[in-house]
Amino acid sequence: MTSQTIPTEWLNPRKLSNEWIFSCATSLDDLVQTNRAASYFRQLVTLLETDNHILNYHLEIRHQFQDTHRFEVIIYFDEADRVTNPSPMPVCISCEPTNELSKISLISEQQHTRAWLDAQAREKLILTPIRHVERLSELIDDDGEMEAFWRDAVELIQQECDQFHEFYPILVLNHGTYRNHAHLHLKMTFSKQIWKNTIGHRYSNRISQIKQLLSDPALFQDCFGQQSNKPKRH
Repeated sequence: MTSQTIPTEWLNPRKLSNEWIFSCATSLDDLVQTNRAASYFRQLVTLLETDNHILNYHLEIRHQFQDTHRFEVIIYFDEADRVTNPSPMPVCISCEPTNELSKISLISEQQHTRAWLDAQAREKLILTPIRHVERLSELIDDDGEMEAFWRDAVELIQQECDQFHEFYPILVLNHGTYRNHAHLHLKMTFSKQIWKNTIGHRYSNRISQIKQLLSDPALFQDCFGQQSNKPKRH
């Protein structure tokens, strides 16, 4: 198997009503280390968006509980209550790192991405492209943007909880009407134990500052608008 080879079975989903499940006999870390992440996710989003015209969807990556060297990509789509795209905000906190809330939330900046604490103080980490893009398919292959997105995701996970080798967070990318914000962002949800004992503890002061900033109605309105009534997936 060459470094760019993607087995055909990894792109052949099990199809349920409003749900497709892709099974991959490897880990996300291995896809990155073998330089196949960009190729795999490019083929996956092409299958969804170009071949099957699925544009509004929730993409979720889950590693097997007892085998972190296997993962599934679960696609939820065509749910009746998902009908509107997010409204533009006066401030895109993912694009404007000088915004007060952005400055507190920012963990690191790489060539193509930024890593954040969740700007609403939820128990998550966030990875966003530096460019304002709204879909995974908009990331560019030629300059390494797509590959860097997944490499930086793996490096962020390792940086924040590398001692928990048996655990991998749930990763979520929402598209189209499944979004609450326009800018593409990868949400990372960790176990309660890892968050409380490791990540939340490490950033406790900054999380407290985020919560304090969120108590300002004007700032909240500029960054998030009105509270959405959309049902949420992670």
